[in-house]
Amino acid sequence: MARSQRKACARIVALSEPWKTLRERIDFSKSTALNKAYVYLQDGEVGGFIIFTPEPIFARGGYIRAVAVAPAVRRHGIGKRLLTFAETVIARRSQNVYLCVSSFNRRGQRFYQSLGYKRVGRIPDLIARGTSEHIYWKCLRPSAAKNRRTQRP
Repeated sequence: MARSQRKACARIVALSEPWKTLRERIDFSKSTALNKAYVYLQDGEVGGFIIFTPEPIFARGGYIRAVAVAPAVRRHGIGKRLLTFAETVIARRSQNVYLCVSSFNRRGQRFYQSLGYKRVGRIPDLIARGTSEHIYWKCLRPSAAKNRRTQRP
């Protein structure tokens, strides 16, 4: 993500869940400086973005911090492309990937489930009283220990 693309990403956040409901913003400067924020360009315009940490930071997994697509280009596969990109990068360093989805963000929950993510936990009242963050997980590659067990005669 280039510095010049931050405003377009901030506009996407303002129009997207969960940030719209929670009245939150994202500070893109730190993620951009760490090369952990990426944009998807559609006809030269920012169509969406993803922020993630590929290194294992929890339970042998990378973490997807945020993903959003501009309202005008939703339902065109951009979110799936962004997640596939992140998963490919994460799989080089981590065998799992995690993300959180707000309890009221049912569309997001269905989207992640359709891509093979499983709900594995819940953190109540993390961001806002009366809501929860659902923890989702996806195995990107089996662990070496699992491989050794399945290879025995």
